[in-house]
Amino acid sequence: MIEVGVTVAIMLALMVLRVPVFLAIGGAAGAFALLWAPILRGDVLAQSFLRGLDNQAFAAIPYFFAAGAIMNAGGMSARLLRLARALVAHVRGGLAHANVTASVVFAGISGSAVADAAAVGSVMIPAMERDGYPPAYAAAVTAASATIGLMIPPSIPMVIFALFTPADVTDLFVAGIVPGLMMGAVLLAASVVLARRRGYASHPWLGWGRVWGALKGSILALLMPVFVVAGLVGGVATVNEIGALAAIYAAVVTLGVYRDVTARQLLVALADAAADSAKILIVIAASGAFVWIAARVGLAREMAAVVSEAQLSPVVLLTIIAVTLLVLGTVLEPVTLLIVVAPVIAPVAVLAGIDVVQLGAVFVLASAIGLVTPPVGILLFMTAAQAGVPLLAVVREVAVFLAALVLLLAVVVAWPGATLGLGRLLGL
Repeated sequence: MIEVGVTVAIMLALMVLRVPVFLAIGGAAGAFALLWAPILRGDVLAQSFLRGLDNQAFAAIPYFFAAGAIMNAGGMSARLLRLARALVAHVRGGLAHANVTASVVFAGISGSAVADAAAVGSVMIPAMERDGYPPAYAAAVTAASATIGLMIPPSIPMVIFALFTPADVTDLFVAGIVPGLMMGAVLLAASVVLARRRGYASHPWLGWGRVWGALKGSILALLMPVFVVAGLVGGVATVNEIGALAAIYAAVVTLGVYRDVTARQLLVALADAAADSAKILIVIAASGAFVWIAARVGLAREMAAVVSEAQLSPVVLLTIIAVTLLVLGTVLEPVTLLIVVAPVIAPVAVLAGIDVVQLGAVFVLASAIGLVTPPVGILLFMTAAQAGVPLLAVVREVAVFLAALVLLLAVVVAWPGATLGLGRLLGL
C-alpha cells in the first residue's frame, strides 16, 4: 500500500505546483512504473491511457457541454434572471434570493458550476452592487449557488461517475433532483437570515403578469432538463442520444425561436464546448493509468478487507467517505476527484451495503462543496475576480453558505430517501 501512498503524494505535489492535471496523473503513474514495476513494458502504460477512453458513453460529455454552451451563447441567462427576479425580488434581500433561484433554474441547462457562475455572476454581481449589497457578499452568493449546477440534471459529474462505477446515469440524474432542490432551499434560507440581519433592500412586487411574461420568455429553455430526464427515464434513447438531442434542441431554440445568437457566437460556443470536453477527456484518459495502478496493487481488495474487519455500518462508512471527499475537495477539482477516487471507492462501498446511486450523489455533492472551499475553491477565485474584491473577503462571506451545504451533505448521507426516494417513486 505504501506505493499507492507515494504515487498519490507525487500526483498531489505536481498539482500543487500547477502542473496540468492529466500530466500530474500521468507523471505519478510513470513514477510508479519506474519505482515498483521496472520490468514493465512501456506500451502497457500507454495502453492504460487508451483504455481510459474505451467507452462509447464518453461521447455524451461533449454533447451536454454543447447543449449548455449553445444556450449560454444567447440571452438565456438574462431571460432566466428576469424570471428569478420576478419571483423573489420583492422579498427583503430579493436580489440575493434571485441569484440563488436563477442558479437552480440555470443548473438544468448548463450542467456546469463554472458556466453557471460565469453567466449568472456577470449579470447579478453588478446588479447586487448597484442595489447596495457588499461586492464580496454578491460574489459569495454567486459562488455558493453555482454549485447547484453539479447536482441538477443534466450533470456532467453525474455522467462521469456513471462511467467509472456500476451506477446507471438515469438513476443518478433522478437522484440529483431532490438534493439539488434542497441545495437551493438551504442557500435561500441562509440568504433570508442574512438579509434580515443586515437589512438588505427589497423591490416592489410587480404582479403575476410580470412572472407570466418572464416565464413565457424562458419556458423553452426550462423544458430542456425535463426532456433529458423524461427521455432517459422513459427509455426513449441512450444517454449519448439524449445528449445529442439536447444539443440539437438547444440550437433550434436559440437559432430558430429566440434568434438571439449569431452564427459566429454559435461557433465560438461550440469551440468552447469542445475545449471543455477535451480538458475532461484527457484527464479521463490519464486516469486509466491510475486505475491500472490500483488494480495492480489490489487496492480495492485491501480496502474491502479493512472495512470488513472494522465492521462499519453503511452510514458510518458513507460518513467517512463524505468527510474524506470534503478534505480532498479542498485541493482537487470535482472532475479529478471523481475520476481518481470513484473507481477505487465504489466497489468497496457497494460490498459494504451502500447503494451506488446514493454514493454517487454524495460524491457529486461533496465535490461541489469543494468548489467553494479554500484553498483551491475555483468558484471563489472566479467570483472574486468578477466582483473585483480580495479572495479573503469572499471566503468570509461564503462561510455561512458553506456551513449550510455541509449540513445538507450530512442529511444526504444519513437519509437515503433524499437521493433514492424519487427514483423509487418513478419505479427505477
